[in-house]
Order: sequence, then C-alpha cells, then structure tokens
Amino acid sequence: MVGGFLFILVQLILIIDLAHSWSQSWLLRAEDGNTKCWYAALVICTFLLYAASIIAIVFMYIYYTKSNECVHNKVFISLNLIFCVIISIVSILPKVQDAQPHSGLLQASIITLYTMYVTWSAMANVPEQNCNPTLLAIATNTTSASSSTSAQWWDAPSIVGLAIYIICTLFISLRSSNNQQVNKLMLTEESSGDMSGPTMEDGGVYRAYDNEEDSVSYSYSFFHFCLVLASLYIMMTLTNWYL
Repeated sequence: MVGGFLFILVQLILIIDLAHSWSQSWLLRAEDGNTKCWYAALVICTFLLYAASIIAIVFMYIYYTKSNECVHNKVFISLNLIFCVIISIVSILPKVQDAQPHSGLLQASIITLYTMYVTWSAMANVPEQNCNPTLLAIATNTTSASSSTSAQWWDAPSIVGLAIYIICTLFISLRSSNNQQVNKLMLTEESSGDMSGPTMEDGGVYRAYDNEEDSVSYSYSFFHFCLVLASLYIMMTLTNWYL
C-alpha cells in the first residue's frame, strides 16, 4: 500500500505535466494562428472538467453521506472541495501567471477532477456498508445491505484507476517533456543543443563534449524504483489489497 501511495504521487506529477502540456500546446496554436477557436476549446474543456467535478461532488454527498455515522466521508469531501477551490483561485493569481504564463484553470480543473476520483475511490472502499453503497444499490435505489459485501476486482474505482494509469503511461512514452523535474523522474530528459553535439575548436577540429564524465545525468536506480512503485500500484488495484 505504501508503494501504491507513492506511485499515486508520481502519477499526480504526470497528470500535472499532461495538463500543462495540453494548455501550452493549445495556447501556442491560438497565438500562432491568431484564431479564437483554440481559446474557445480551452474554455469548453475547462467547463466540462469542472462540471464533471461538481457532478461527482454532488453524487458523493448524496450517496456516501446518507447515514449520520458517515462523518469522515463528509469531512473528506468538504476538505477536498475547499482545497480544489483554493488551487483554482491560486492558478489565476497575477504572480502565478507571471511565473507560468501558460498556467490557468485547465490544469486546476484536471487536478480537481482527479482529486474527486481519489476521494470517491477512498470512500468506495470504506468497510462500513451504510457509508459505502455499491453502484448496483445506487442504480436500483435499494439499501446497501441487500448488495454483496464481497470485493470484486472489476469494481468501478479499479477500472478508472487502471485507465488513468494507462493514459499516464502512454503520455510519458510518446512525449519527451520539457519539464526538467518530470524528465529526471521518467528518464526522458533531452540534452540541450549546446551540450549534446560536438563543439568546434580553433583550426576546425571538432571536440566531443562529455556531460557524463563523473556520473550520468539521470538516475537508473530511481527510474527502476518508479517502475517498482508502478508494479505495486497495479497489484494493489487489481487485487483490491486496500480493502
């Protein structure tokens, strides 16, 4: 479980990088093409993501806080809602915009939706059945006591978690990030133009530059450690080990 939790943090970094790359790409296209279509697309996507987050919050408040005993669920939903509002406000502050011109509500909306998923996944694995109705009980509007208490590997949180994992894996596999921290994390750092190639000395003789004379510019051990965390996360998700 500890390894799975650590990989969730790594996955969060990848999601933030994905959101930043998405926003940066569309903003650059809007600026280069001098068209408002990309701006409109950003606004629509941001609105849809926030709408999905609001629906998730309402859904959790309705079905996971029915009983008066579900105090923990109410607290976690409320705290995460407050934190999401705070990060949304911070993302559009002038100082943040000056430091990161391509930051904005799109990144905050993706993190908000991901936070709501993590909250739902946590509450969907609460042992108390009166605070944890199954999807079948919600759909049929019956009590959770009538549903089976046995865990199933194909439950909805596990499926969504695997989907997010696959998306993050495809993203980091198909793209070399410009974010230095993410590059070091996933071993995708691109050498800069003045350091990767040979340099010309006096007399027209080229001299190769070795930027790894003392040590490599990345950590193989840390990269494989992340792979171990990913394996633990998949194992935890497929086996419902957190139950």
